[in-house]
Amino acid sequence: MVTWIALAALAQLISAGIVLVDKYVLVSHAHLGRPVVYAFYISVMSGFVLVLLPFGVISIPSLTVLALAMLASVTFILSVLFLYTALKRGNASDAIPVVGAVSAVVAAGLAYVFLDQDLPRAFIPAFLLLVVGTVLISHFKFTWNSLGLVVASGIFFGGSAILIKLIFLETSFIDGFFWSRMTNVIGALFLVAIPANRRAIFHGYHASSHGMKWLVVSNKTLGGVAAFLTLLAISIGSVTIVNAMAGLQFVFLLSFAYFGARWFPSVFKGEIHPHQFTHQAYGILCIVAGIAALFLV
Repeated sequence: MVTWIALAALAQLISAGIVLVDKYVLVSHAHLGRPVVYAFYISVMSGFVLVLLPFGVISIPSLTVLALAMLASVTFILSVLFLYTALKRGNASDAIPVVGAVSAVVAAGLAYVFLDQDLPRAFIPAFLLLVVGTVLISHFKFTWNSLGLVVASGIFFGGSAILIKLIFLETSFIDGFFWSRMTNVIGALFLVAIPANRRAIFHGYHASSHGMKWLVVSNKTLGGVAAFLTLLAISIGSVTIVNAMAGLQFVFLLSFAYFGARWFPSVFKGEIHPHQFTHQAYGILCIVAGIAALFLV
């Protein structure tokens, strides 16, 4: 149990840094800073799993695995689109805890329905703690539109995690990992098939500097590492617990923002609110307590 929890925690640590870089690109560089462009790059870079083919470790998937992988990719791409649209409009420290809380609750509920996993005994108080923590952290700064975006992102993230777990129950980790990544590439091709998206994607690529391209590619490579660690944790552990641990990302995010604001004000501006620190501190405690209740009680 310690192993997959450690893997999930490391994945959230990496993801926190990735989100802040993403926020910087989304706000500061209009050419690459469109949610659909980011969703395309995240999806198409999943094709790195093709390096596994020469080793002959991949088998032909069953129709069930292929259908689950396609559905997981659709929900994942939608979650990314909603998340990055919300990040473009507001602060990561406001959006991420809401996405994490909603995702944790959705994953727990879907695991109960589709994986025959009993709901944690502390599900209701954990749910209430996550909601209260989210409200305290977000400080009522969301518009209804922005709130809808982050809630939708959390719902699709939670759904994607359950679908990935179902894939791993049907096949081996390597096969499940390969086909769940390759269907992301297919999803990227559907994105680029839409003329407006295609113009935005290619314009963003050609109009951006060489350094910015490398920043995005490097950041998405780290994203691939975080995704691999998360999927590995899901394959050997509880998808409900792994998904609930997304709340750790906010703790790491706020820590990075606090210590990095002095050196990188353009990146971290707006993430730290001194006059709201008390609310945020109580919000963190509520979220951590809610997540702990999901799998410790």
